[in-house]
Amino acid sequence: MNKSLPIVTPLSPAIGVEIKQVDLSQPLEQHTWNIIKKAFDDYSVLVFRDQHITVEDQKRFGRHFGELFIQEHLLSLTIEGHPECMILHNNDKKPPGLNYWHTDNSGWERPPLGTMLYAKITPEVGGDTLFSSMYKAYESLSQHMQSFLKPLKAVHDVRKAFGSEYGNLQNALKKYGLDPDKHFANFQPVQHPIIRTHPETKKLAIYISQPYVTHIEGLTKAESNSLLSFLYEHIQIQEFVYRHRWKTNDVVIWDNRCAQHYAVADYYPAERLMHRLNISGEVPC
Repeated sequence: MNKSLPIVTPLSPAIGVEIKQVDLSQPLEQHTWNIIKKAFDDYSVLVFRDQHITVEDQKRFGRHFGELFIQEHLLSLTIEGHPECMILHNNDKKPPGLNYWHTDNSGWERPPLGTMLYAKITPEVGGDTLFSSMYKAYESLSQHMQSFLKPLKAVHDVRKAFGSEYGNLQNALKKYGLDPDKHFANFQPVQHPIIRTHPETKKLAIYISQPYVTHIEGLTKAESNSLLSFLYEHIQIQEFVYRHRWKTNDVVIWDNRCAQHYAVADYYPAERLMHRLNISGEVPC
């Protein structure tokens, strides 16, 4: 065996792999990146254990996937000098926030293609993150349901995700001097297909995000609510899911275009500290 090559080990039948023999504190050789990129396309979630990296190392790795996504509304939560890198810090004074299945920033016209977390401090127990394959969720639907969903679009609204309906998130931003109601007042809803085509794998995936979605275009309110309720429940089926138990110095990156995640808020008042990057994406189609 060539010890210089990464070892890719599946973490569940549906989604996620651990990649060993890669040191993210060092620039990647091309053959190493080729293996990582293929694993990302094939498994959607990549786990690298026991990484000792700087913010610059994390950014360098992230840029392999694309341009880094700067979130103007979260600049007060970023590391000084690194507007791309957000600090996610929860403890007894700041409880964890968004306790829902979602895909990041779907309320933007061009949502991020990926999210990367580097675990700096982790609780002894709890604080897991669940990932669900939206490829598997789509493939498990009947052909009739697939055909029905394909032409439909959901309306995603940033103002919903950062509004009073999600008070923990809104209050957390207010503590850092940002009023979401004022900041997002002029943001307009966007429409994204409920079934999107991954631009690289060409596979179909369910694309909804409960905190952002207000309704399905063209359906009555009752029809929209019923269909969304079904889909929100459907994507949680355990056969689609990998549960990641964080360890300090884990690096995890996932594909928001074909995976949803759920950060379990069960560890309060323990401390958890993460550094987060988002990778810029394209308009879903």
